[in-house]
Amino acid sequence: MYHVTLEYAKNNLEEIFERAKNEPGGVVIVQENQSFVLIDQNELESWTETSELLKDPNLLNDIKEAKEEYKQGETLTMEEVFNSNE
Repeated sequence: MYHVTLEYAKNNLEEIFERAKNEPGGVVIVQENQSFVLIDQNELESWTETSELLKDPNLLNDIKEAKEEYKQGETLTMEEVFNSNE
């Protein structure tokens, strides 16, 4: 994350927007011992979606089961998954 003061952010707003768009985790703007994060809207939506998915206990169990199956060699080829003949 990229950290700047509020004063720097105000004086360099275009740079801060560009960094917020490209910097993983956005830009942290610090003012008087408080921190605020500026991130791209797409990044926020992605974080929100991930957070919602992680709340689904069935999904987490499915992922765990899939990892175990993979470790045991239980895999499918691309042709088996996407067979267009069926």
